[in-house]
Amino acid sequence: MPIRISGFSGLDIDTLVSDLMKAKRAPLDSLNQQKTKLEWQREQYRSINARLVDFRNNKLFNYSLSNAINAKKATVGGEAASAVSVKANSSALTGAMTIQVNRLATAASAVSTEGVGKTSSAQLTELGFTPSGGNITVTLNGKDVKVDEDATIADLVKAINASDAGVTAYFDDVAKKLSLLSRKTGDGDITMDADFKSKFKLETSSGKNAEVVINGITTERESNTFTVNGVEITLNSEAPGKTAVINVTTDTDKIVDTIKTFINEYNSLIDLLNKKVSEQRYREYGPLTADQKKEMKESEIELWEEKAKSGLLRNDAALTSLINDLRIAIYTSVNVNGKDYNLLRDLGIETGTWEQKGKLILKNEDQLRAAIEADPDAVMAFFTKQTTVTDPDIKDSPTNTDNGLFSRLSAAVMRAIDLLAAKAGTNRFSEDETAAFSPNSYIGEQLRQLEMRIADTTKRLNEMESRYFLQFAAMEAAVTRYMALSSSLFGV
Repeated sequence: MPIRISGFSGLDIDTLVSDLMKAKRAPLDSLNQQKTKLEWQREQYRSINARLVDFRNNKLFNYSLSNAINAKKATVGGEAASAVSVKANSSALTGAMTIQVNRLATAASAVSTEGVGKTSSAQLTELGFTPSGGNITVTLNGKDVKVDEDATIADLVKAINASDAGVTAYFDDVAKKLSLLSRKTGDGDITMDADFKSKFKLETSSGKNAEVVINGITTERESNTFTVNGVEITLNSEAPGKTAVINVTTDTDKIVDTIKTFINEYNSLIDLLNKKVSEQRYREYGPLTADQKKEMKESEIELWEEKAKSGLLRNDAALTSLINDLRIAIYTSVNVNGKDYNLLRDLGIETGTWEQKGKLILKNEDQLRAAIEADPDAVMAFFTKQTTVTDPDIKDSPTNTDNGLFSRLSAAVMRAIDLLAAKAGTNRFSEDETAAFSPNSYIGEQLRQLEMRIADTTKRLNEMESRYFLQFAAMEAAVTRYMALSSSLFGV
């Protein structure tokens, strides 16, 4: 801090020094403005990077999932339609399948044949259980379940349910009976030690497999829910001798919805990028100094900084390159089984007007639906095909016709993410707009150099200000001595 000495000569030393330092502080103000502008740029890069990471790692990834772009749907009909429920996954084979439900799968159980004469609050010792080593142990399905020697029936029920014996226990205080039910259906019994069985007077019943007839073949399943040819089938009720017919078809509506969602997200991203690289630059609006802000209202500062931040990424090389790569990827065909498919030619999608700068429009939905229904596998491959090319110069190129559209877009976005990370230190994997910057970047190094210069300049200015105060203090002291001498000489 500057050393300040004030006297009584009437000189306003603070004002004099402040005025002298204003011009001297201009270089420091310029350095701080450069630093602020770089920080603003870096913030804008981070915001765009977050959108790119989200588009690549979340949006494109989700669109590429087979249940989104190769969706299937299953319906059930026939005289036993209510006996089964069905759900198709992306691997489901299109076509029909018949099923008869002769028997549902059941779970093994054990139920008290008569009440034990006690409620759940009774201690197990009251039923005749004998503690050993401070515990009471029962064995279910080969698993030991231990409780304290003073445990109640309720404590044992809780311990059974928390154990890995694979059994659910329930005790009814009105009937004073215990029931056990296997958590799995299918052939088998609940096994237990004889003492436990006799104390609760348990009678066991075996579990049974479901018996079904699928496409004329009689077979069994341990569970009432199972998958056949990519169709998840749930048995609801028995209907011996009656047939349900399962039909699997392409879920054109869901695929169209996925493509529409992709178009919207792509357009949103391309719109953001286009706005940033063409944003107007107001060169007369630079970052405000601390002194300038003191003379302005908050609303004025906000409006000023809005213009000062505008155009900081105008014509940015990384973003401009990404826009071009995205457009090339959109226009380039994908070779599927020897045939070239093109988004704009074959799927009813067009690019907008020149003013829309590469946005996509679903112009002919009927054409898109027809293409999906004619060859859903080809449409899926157009979007999701993974290239077999190993040459790195070709593999991730936006013109690689062996690569699906989503893969090409993903590669283009990843290149931009890498460039932004190198330039601004943005996070390659996080869509968090507050993620910390890496210091190992071009802007990070520039900021480090500026901070060093700012620190050096600040130190030099502080030393200069201290000298000014000392000089004015000396001058004031001299003036004071002169005034005292004059007074004594002239008797004033």
